[in-house]
Amino acid sequence: MAGFAAQGATFTFVGTRGQFGASVTSLSVTSPEAEVVDMTGFGDDLGRRVMVPTGDWSGGGVEVEYIASHNGASPDGFVRDSGTLTFAANGLSVTRRAILVSAQTQASVGDVVRGSLRFTLTDYEG
Repeated sequence: MAGFAAQGATFTFVGTRGQFGASVTSLSVTSPEAEVVDMTGFGDDLGRRVMVPTGDWSGGGVEVEYIASHNGASPDGFVRDSGTLTFAANGLSVTRRAILVSAQTQASVGDVVRGSLRFTLTDYEG
């Protein structure tokens, strides 16, 4: 797989309440986890553990750190909203359905205003 540079990367979240986007400083993606059930029998030897994959998976999320734009929308109004999250960089574009779970904004003297967002991946289309 060819590498890519995230220089100039952006993200956009389009939800039911509008659109929010900014320049990305960091992006972290957590893949969904496999669903596993414990099928250890009552009569199995002590210490024996029989774990079986169901073939399903759940969860997964995206954390985005960004530099706020002076004319951009505040992400606070999008918390709880579901929509389409798109990450774009040179030669790469990834789109997923997501719910904005939380937003944080940080402002320090002499620095740009930064923020971080946490999304949960979903198949919900509503």
